[in-house]
Amino acid sequence: MVFCDIHINMANNTSKITEAIGLDIGGNSIKIVALQKKGGINTLTAYNIKKIPTNVQDSEIKNVVKEAFDEVDLHPTEINLSVSGPDVIVRFISFPKMTKDQLAEALGYEAEKYIPFSINEVFLDFLILGDAPADGQMNVLLAVAKRELIEARVKMVQQIGLNINVVDIAPFAMFNALVETGIALDEKKVYAFLGIGHVQTDILISVGARPCFMRQVQIGGKSIIESLSYKMGVSLEKAEEYILDIDKEKEEETLGFFDKVLGNIAKEIQLSFGYFENRYNKRVDSVYCCGGMTDRKEALGFLKQKLDVDIKQWNSFQKIKISDNLSKKDVDSVASQLAVAVGLALRG
Repeated sequence: MVFCDIHINMANNTSKITEAIGLDIGGNSIKIVALQKKGGINTLTAYNIKKIPTNVQDSEIKNVVKEAFDEVDLHPTEINLSVSGPDVIVRFISFPKMTKDQLAEALGYEAEKYIPFSINEVFLDFLILGDAPADGQMNVLLAVAKRELIEARVKMVQQIGLNINVVDIAPFAMFNALVETGIALDEKKVYAFLGIGHVQTDILISVGARPCFMRQVQIGGKSIIESLSYKMGVSLEKAEEYILDIDKEKEEETLGFFDKVLGNIAKEIQLSFGYFENRYNKRVDSVYCCGGMTDRKEALGFLKQKLDVDIKQWNSFQKIKISDNLSKKDVDSVASQLAVAVGLALRG
């Protein structure tokens, strides 16, 4: 399993045609991306975003996943999968300089100092990020996910005939999508990447292409829907309809809930930026975002104003060829929602 290695090399035989599938099971929808790889060129051959029905049981999610693949006539045997949420922990720590094998052994004894779980309850991975400011020290990214979460996801996809090649943490898959297909990162500049989805907001900060901070905040579009449902006395489905297609008569009330929840998200982002800036004595230079919430101009405009920064929404398919049987216009319209799935598929 790969949780945090953000630089995966492509196959040496660049003439070989391979297809990689990214599966992102979110809180509101299933996202699938299929990339065909040949001669160093990635081509999008299939994609799907399938809404998860409200109040669906965990045991039924596998049926939704299977339907999502069937709808685009995609029948892989192996996929790359994302995980996220409170059962996934990432820490940036310093260790005395040592080899990768020595660090792996040391973390078997030391990891519990940095995580709220027993070492026996988790899958663990790490990445050496380079020298730390202190002499004789190195920076290490430590990532863990609870075994219960991983094993449940593995069992679920196996029940519909799929094997898992890679398990990656969603914010790092998002970051991978941008590093591999987006902007050229200046090693002297600080970048913040925001994934604002249905259940949570992912915040990842890097210096150049080296991640230095990651946080998952359990606030997203779902919070707006739930608040709207409660205050207006309507079902979750009706509240979501109001948000997707704001009624002129309810526009002021609906946007008020947008502002409240987005204000909370903005506060958490500001806290994260402040923590990073105090620790590293560096300011964030550029902010990029993705996720379904950022497709709404109201949300993006509100965050730009509150954070007083220029937030750029990026298209995960900038450097990916679109198959002739797909509409580029349609792909571009949902690109921000597919960033994690793209990053997964790019793992190969």
